[in-house]
Amino acid sequence: MYQEMTIFGFTLDSVSRRPVVLLKSLDGSTTVPLWITVPEGVSIAADLISRDLAGQEGRTDFLTLFMKRLGMRISRVTVDHLESSSIAAAVWVEDATTQIRIDVSLSEALNVVLTYKASLMISDELAEWATRYALHDEAVVSESNERRYADFLENLDPSQMGKYPM
Repeated sequence: MYQEMTIFGFTLDSVSRRPVVLLKSLDGSTTVPLWITVPEGVSIAADLISRDLAGQEGRTDFLTLFMKRLGMRISRVTVDHLESSSIAAAVWVEDATTQIRIDVSLSEALNVVLTYKASLMISDELAEWATRYALHDEAVVSESNERRYADFLENLDPSQMGKYPM
């Protein structure tokens, strides 16, 4: 099964220092975090900026012109969780009689959703995996504790050193 989500926002995970895309269900009851790589984050930002600049100059991008010429439209974007703990994304295009699935990277799929206001459908397995990973992954918890300790030591004021009894 799939559930429709919207791209709620982007943030930076303070522990892993990786970009996170926050997806929210249409009724607002479910939030799904998706960690992306820094290059994917840069790709999304660069694509949004270039499309914004092109739109200001009255130009249309290649994909829009191509789809229009073929008489097709983007119907939806799907994102799935694979057995190998990776994420697969696809853009679905259609005309009156044909529906075609085009496998793309997650960053390309998110760009399509943002640019063309396409429906974003994520699998229930992905929603369950992403929320479980976000809250219970031992590597994240361990890294979190190590990072907090390192931050504590870095921010330690030498004038406070004799203040606490041993």
